[in-house]
Amino acid sequence: MSSILTPKVTVIIATYNKRDTLRCAIESVIGQTFEDFECWVVGDACTDGSEEVVASFDDPRFHWANLTENSGYQSAPTNEGLRRAQGRYIAYLNDDDIWLPNHLQELVAHLERAGVDFVYSILEWVKSEQIQVLELASYPDALRPPDASATLHRKDVIDRIGYWKKPYEVQAFPRVDFFRRAQFSGHSFLLVPYLTAIKFSRQGGYGKATLQNSYMSRIRTDEEFVEKELAKLLVDAYRQLEEPFSLKRLRIQFSHTIRHIMVKRHIDPGRILFWKRRGQRIEQWRKSLGLDMD
Repeated sequence: MSSILTPKVTVIIATYNKRDTLRCAIESVIGQTFEDFECWVVGDACTDGSEEVVASFDDPRFHWANLTENSGYQSAPTNEGLRRAQGRYIAYLNDDDIWLPNHLQELVAHLERAGVDFVYSILEWVKSEQIQVLELASYPDALRPPDASATLHRKDVIDRIGYWKKPYEVQAFPRVDFFRRAQFSGHSFLLVPYLTAIKFSRQGGYGKATLQNSYMSRIRTDEEFVEKELAKLLVDAYRQLEEPFSLKRLRIQFSHTIRHIMVKRHIDPGRILFWKRRGQRIEQWRKSLGLDMD
């Protein structure tokens, strides 16, 4: 078990009124084979009883804090977690995502062995029961940074690049901006070649654990879960390669080419949408979730 005062890893879960999916996320943290961690669950002014969900696990490694005002994005609760963190390493988990049991073990081992600043694993994005895709950043010239739920980094990175920015301070998403700043300032990233994180699109309404419970059950009971998921993703990727030429694919390839040029010159690809004011993408994202932007 961890030393409560000096854990090696601090896990940060930023949350807003998603008590059902939050429970699944916390269960996946408790199920880690690596146990030397603390976990800060920080609410963005939650009002749905999320605090009771955290307390129900009765685990001294888990701590709850709730902001007094809703900020509208995960930057503020994430930064509060970073300020409270005691660990040497920081791991993020979105409140509607889950980890496989070996997530922290593999990421910590690879980071310490390679001596890099950031490590990230393979992430499966479950968009629906029928559609799953692979998310995999490719450094040093990654077009898109890894998802936060698949990433672990040294805490002292914050001293060099700062905290997550507020939505109205950036043109892209603050998560993307954070990892992009690290990339452009010369911090090292390493891929951990294991599927250890699963991301979920909103299914059945905001905060509903429609698919999370199903995946958690499969992870617990199916010893071949990872092999089956990777095989399915490989087949889907091959089928996409076999699809006939289309204008959509041409547009994607053209966009990727432009993004490659920009990244090599340390220009944020988010600037492609230069006509959008800062914070506008977050407003659109919140609107799609049925959330008001104060």
